[in-house]
Amino acid sequence: MHAGPTAFALSTAIDALIACALVAWAVRRRPRLPALIAGVALALALVGVKLSLMVGAGLDRPFGVAHVLWLDAVVAVPVAALLLALLGWRGGGWLLRGLVVVGLLLAPVGAYASFVEPQRLVVERAQVPLTPARDGSDTVRVAVLADIQFDQLGEHEREAVARVMEQRPDVILLPGDYIDGSPAERTRELPKLRALFAQLRAPGGVFAVQGDQETPEQARAIFAGSGIRLLENELATTRVGDRRITIAGIEKHYVSPDARAAISALEARAGARDVRILLAHRPDPVLRLPPRTRIDLVVAGHTHGGQLQLPFLGPLRTASGVPREVAAGGLHTLDGRRIYVSRGVGVERGQAPKLRLGAPPEVSLLELG
Repeated sequence: MHAGPTAFALSTAIDALIACALVAWAVRRRPRLPALIAGVALALALVGVKLSLMVGAGLDRPFGVAHVLWLDAVVAVPVAALLLALLGWRGGGWLLRGLVVVGLLLAPVGAYASFVEPQRLVVERAQVPLTPARDGSDTVRVAVLADIQFDQLGEHEREAVARVMEQRPDVILLPGDYIDGSPAERTRELPKLRALFAQLRAPGGVFAVQGDQETPEQARAIFAGSGIRLLENELATTRVGDRRITIAGIEKHYVSPDARAAISALEARAGARDVRILLAHRPDPVLRLPPRTRIDLVVAGHTHGGQLQLPFLGPLRTASGVPREVAAGGLHTLDGRRIYVSRGVGVERGQAPKLRLGAPPEVSLLELG
């Protein structure tokens, strides 16, 4: 099944018609509230049947299913709530009117999450204290640009790179997921991405790793001739002021023998004076480090902060094994293992709903000292 915009629009229209038909039926019944409850139950059952048929025809799980449900929540439900207001507001009680208000409010929430927050790029800052055992006293400014993940490069991506450079970082880290599109889109956008990344410069260097959206060969092609060093299960050393920094970058398959060997080399390297950073696409490698790890900081992306975070619940889905509050983004410490997870710049593409709510896109500046 090719679930493009037309298929999702048709699905939403069908569900809106189902919801409106059941609202029209329910408001003519007495007592009205039990009829509405029955109508909602029947509508959910019909939507479930339709979703099962769509999945059988090739709708992606979980992203395509999430897209259908998202559009139902922010389009079909408000349309049904508007009809309920027109037909039943005057004779309805406080519960019915409350349902109407909540249903109508989903429409502006959907508009904000779809068209405003995905473009509301912010600069997140975090202070990362270093143990006195490390050489030097200078503060190291590390910028993180994660999950730029576009199919057509535009002003949003250019702004992200410009925001990074405005911070005047000493080191720049790129935790993967660069172009996310069809083979034709990748071929078309590759020269633009190279030109954009060529603007990234830092005295201590710019380092990148492979993400989920690119093969090793595609990652090498992205950074060829850019001056950015792609770390493929290897260590790099640099100096910023009076600080010595060792960075290990690993492939997306963080449990592969080569990735584990690179992490072990970073962990076991002799000496206590250099600052050690593990750069990975996914945050999960932090769970494989010993509680008293020699690695000062893990830097990762991948989760997008869940893209959708609800009050008191946090992200509904993280695609990671780290605790939910860690996957939501920011600086965290797990049994002495310190990790920074960036919410990233872009959104999940393909059949996924292109939204952010409670998890605005970010570029990050970490001050180590």
